[in-house]
Amino acid sequence: MRLTVKTKIWMTVTSIVLLFSFFVMFYLPTIQERYLLNNFNKEVQNHANTVALGVKIAMTEQNFEGVQTAMDFVKQDPLLQFVSLLQTDTIWNNQHTKYQIKRTVFKTYPTNQVVAVQATSNDTTVIKRAPFSTPMMSGEILLASSTRDIIQSRKQIRLTSLLFSFLVFSIGIIIGFGLARNISVPVLELRDAATRVGRGDLTQRVYSRSRDEIGELGIAFNKMVTDLSLARQEVEDRTRELLLEKKKSDELLADLRKTLTDLKETQEQLIRQEKLASMGQLTKGLVDRLLNPLNYVSNFAALSNEFLKESKELLTSPPYVADDYVQTEVIPLLTMVEHNTGKIEEHGFSLTRIVRSMDKLLQAKSDIFIETKVNAFIEAQLLTYEKENQITSKGISVEFIKDIAQPTCCVNILPAEMTLVLVNLLNNAVYSLQEKLLLGEPFAPRC
Repeated sequence: MRLTVKTKIWMTVTSIVLLFSFFVMFYLPTIQERYLLNNFNKEVQNHANTVALGVKIAMTEQNFEGVQTAMDFVKQDPLLQFVSLLQTDTIWNNQHTKYQIKRTVFKTYPTNQVVAVQATSNDTTVIKRAPFSTPMMSGEILLASSTRDIIQSRKQIRLTSLLFSFLVFSIGIIIGFGLARNISVPVLELRDAATRVGRGDLTQRVYSRSRDEIGELGIAFNKMVTDLSLARQEVEDRTRELLLEKKKSDELLADLRKTLTDLKETQEQLIRQEKLASMGQLTKGLVDRLLNPLNYVSNFAALSNEFLKESKELLTSPPYVADDYVQTEVIPLLTMVEHNTGKIEEHGFSLTRIVRSMDKLLQAKSDIFIETKVNAFIEAQLLTYEKENQITSKGISVEFIKDIAQPTCCVNILPAEMTLVLVNLLNNAVYSLQEKLLLGEPFAPRC
């Protein structure tokens, strides 16, 4: 549903007027009635307290005429319905565990008034109690007053509120009509003019006699149309200039395309080189992360094999050799576990060699030659290799024979490259000896 400006103004004004009318007709009378009723309740309670105080003083002094005088205090009140002097007695049961309070009418005005000792307030009557206590008796004053004045005031307030609400509603309707006329008509003219401007007619103008924001909006609209007309002329002039410049730019475009093609090829080469460098860094990071876990796996697998062998030797000796379950179930199971851990150890060492080879390939190549004693360098590398071979030789003992020439000499070498050469030579020699040993020919491996 489409709402016009006039409709929105009417809705706004009507909503405000209705809210104000609701406040005047309902909320304000309710507050006033509550205020009047509260004051009347306080007034009746004060009268009851005054009578109770007078009765208490008279009873204390045993002045029974004073009791009558205290009750006469409220007789002149035109709203008085009755005033009663009640005597209260406490009655206990036979076991003296429970009690009830009995109220008896001792004196009433008017005398012919029937009084309900348990009476409470209602819409037409306000009933208040004021207790007192004397050595002679205990009781309370029961005072009832009519609310007819409050009811009459309530009707008068509601009538006044209704008349005032009607007056406010009428004024609101008149104001809403004036606002709708003064706002909607100029806005509609602006809308029609803006529609024609949007279709290309830049001769439109809006004339408004209003000097408020609506009039300023019309002035701003006229200035906008004038600026648009000037801007259109500038755009047409600039378009002609751009057409001339376009011819020149087309010639440059061909050169730029060729340059762009060359840049793309160069960029692709740089991206490939960057990817290779990133892969190298990633691989080096993986190598560093893998070496320690692989060493743990290989070492623990070797230790597990030794423990399994010792366990099998123990189970093949008394008293376990006579146990059929141990011989038929436990020993085969240990053999299978030993075989599995052997495979783990074998593949762990193999993977460790691969990872170390990758690490060596990824290491930065040094181009600094260092003067080194050849014999000492070879002996140090051979000692290191012997220790590693004892761990990875799978029980095959290889004897390393050294025949180093004397005296030693110093040469300039690349230590890392020379170490790699020596290790590769020794690996090849040890591998050949191990393969020959597997053929079954008896010989002592020497390198």
